[in-house]
Amino acid sequence: MSTGRRLDTDGRSLAARMPDIAAAEQAVLVVGRPVCPACQVTGAGLDAITQARPDVVVAFVEMWGPEDWRARHEPGWPDGVSVSPSAVPAVALMRRGEVVASRFGAVPAHDLDRWMSEHFGPAESPVPEGVTAAEQEVLDRTAARRAQHSAVKGR
Repeated sequence: MSTGRRLDTDGRSLAARMPDIAAAEQAVLVVGRPVCPACQVTGAGLDAITQARPDVVVAFVEMWGPEDWRARHEPGWPDGVSVSPSAVPAVALMRRGEVVASRFGAVPAHDLDRWMSEHFGPAESPVPEGVTAAEQEVLDRTAARRAQHSAVKGR
């Protein structure tokens, strides 16, 4: 089985990668922050998407600092992709460069695949239910940070 194409970039470089993304019949664009556990889990599941959907271009955009966030207002940032430091991860499904659906928040690979099916049709080999090994590794690594977030939110 062949795999899809994954493009990893930062916000400053997204405009330069948009021709590849816009040329794709189907693409998924995930925008996140490197310190965000939800973004890390969503990013970890993208390899399962490239396996399930070899014809889909998958782009993972990490917003590292102010220059990345400024890029949202510059030419080349995709129309219809709205994101802020407090609203990540942001996920957009695109067809030939146009956003057809978007959502915010962590999305495990199997849920992302199911959501993509609603807009792109079924996967060549659907992602099985459950957590992928890559997602589990991130969950294990970020457990303390996620517990800290929960404690702060519970106040």
